[in-house]
Amino acid sequence: MADILDRFMEAAKQNVSSGYYMGGEPCFGKRISLRKKIEKQDFLLITEIKHASPAGEYSFDNIDVRQAAADFADCGSDAISVVVEPQIFKGHLSNVAAAKKASGLPVLFKDFVISEKQIEAAHRVGADAVLLVVKVADRLGLDLDGLISQAHSLGLEVLLETYDAQEMKKAMRTDADLLGINNRDLATLKVDLQRTRRIMEENGKPDRPVISESGIEGETDVRYVRQFGVSGVLVGTAIWKASDLRAKVVELKKGAK
Repeated sequence: MADILDRFMEAAKQNVSSGYYMGGEPCFGKRISLRKKIEKQDFLLITEIKHASPAGEYSFDNIDVRQAAADFADCGSDAISVVVEPQIFKGHLSNVAAAKKASGLPVLFKDFVISEKQIEAAHRVGADAVLLVVKVADRLGLDLDGLISQAHSLGLEVLLETYDAQEMKKAMRTDADLLGINNRDLATLKVDLQRTRRIMEENGKPDRPVISESGIEGETDVRYVRQFGVSGVLVGTAIWKASDLRAKVVELKKGAK
């Protein structure tokens, strides 16, 4: 029985076959290491440029990406995730270069990556890291190690996302630079911050940084997941639902200090 993740993956296949990933503004500036930044300052707040929520919580036809990225940097964000998926999330490849140039921060290329073409696009538009998802790789029978190797060969770091303890164990056997825990179940879109607690407690502290993603609403949530040993949080929806974007980033940063 198909679920929401299947819909996302079908959209990803259409995006690849359409030639979408041949577009975007080339940007070949110096790359910035997310992992080294974590090692230097212990904990990261990663804010996200995301035009639409998968759960329908908000949707914007237009976002001033440069202004948002500059605001993020000014208010204490340590890195920026840019969702580039065009059908469901209304993203665009050009937003990667725009965010990087406006902020000077490391940028994560966030998408449902199913093809080497997407990793090549991430490199071309100036991303510093790319998101890969264990569940997507497993469901489609992708060569996860091969995709990680390709990213590394292009100078990109890899944030490898997991959803349960077994996926985390699998992720820890790869060469991914950072590991992620998505608190949103992509089969149902339900959010549960306890997912971070369970995975961290079941696996012990992994041998590389872990980022808690999705469902972080404010300073209290940042402090909550941080106590379980994660090295950062990635926040998108809470920022874009807030009445004052800058104030929300400042609040989130308090939990990251």
